[in-house]
Amino acid sequence: LFSCSGTIVEFLKGVGCVVTSASLVKLPHQDEIADKLKVNVCLPSGETLEGSVSNVDFCYNICVVHVRSTSQLPAKRFSADTTFFNFDDCHSKDVVALGRLCKRWSLNVASGKLTPRRSQFDCEELLVSSCRISKRGVGGPLMDFDGNIIGMNFYDKKETPFVPGFIMLKCLQHFNDFGRVIRPLHGLRVKTLHEEQLTVLEKIHLVFPGVCGVIVEKVQVPSPEHSEIKVGDIITHVDGIPFSSAAEVVVILFLDGINPSQLPSLLTLPGSTNHAAKLITYA
Repeated sequence: LFSCSGTIVEFLKGVGCVVTSASLVKLPHQDEIADKLKVNVCLPSGETLEGSVSNVDFCYNICVVHVRSTSQLPAKRFSADTTFFNFDDCHSKDVVALGRLCKRWSLNVASGKLTPRRSQFDCEELLVSSCRISKRGVGGPLMDFDGNIIGMNFYDKKETPFVPGFIMLKCLQHFNDFGRVIRPLHGLRVKTLHEEQLTVLEKIHLVFPGVCGVIVEKVQVPSPEHSEIKVGDIITHVDGIPFSSAAEVVVILFLDGINPSQLPSLLTLPGSTNHAAKLITYA
């Protein structure tokens, strides 16, 4: 038995769409859905409705549960905005993590700030906030102070990893279009520039002040389209779109279906690793 939080992202024709963590339905230590599963959805009023599992993705640990209701259920979508995660912008990074217990009016709130690094969990697109939640808060929303849902939370002892809202939206779109999340192999492992060592960042910003983007950690699948891309290269745009985090790259390359063969190198920069680093964009 597992209990966690969730968010109603849509209510249409008497059916609510609840997004939560796949930990709700998975077998222990296995990426499989448990047999003979019964899902109860507890509303803030204390009313309990029976839900049915619609879609699951174990890579992002996302589960979609459908629940029928004769009364209108309040719904709120994830935010598609990526600018909140740009640490070069001078705006507040204050956030709140929300969760509930399985009883009436049991809203739990933990405040914190975004942290400019990724989670230690296996999924490299997970970001981190300093909010401290219990395991009951897993699957609950992370919100900014303007009331936008910017992510879905997971549990860790010292911090709160989360899937950014713009990735959640793409996954939900894939569920609707394909019944699952499709991940084309692009063969690159990247990390956000803010996570790089200070000695490397100093060299980069000396030549390109204020540059945003990601740095290539690994080229996993050598191929003709990756022949110009080396470890230590900096990527600032994909298909003309600027970005500031590895999570945004995943949305553009993975979930928007950009073909990796479209990746020309545009500019060379003095070495920041053993290889000569290049500032490149995907045109």
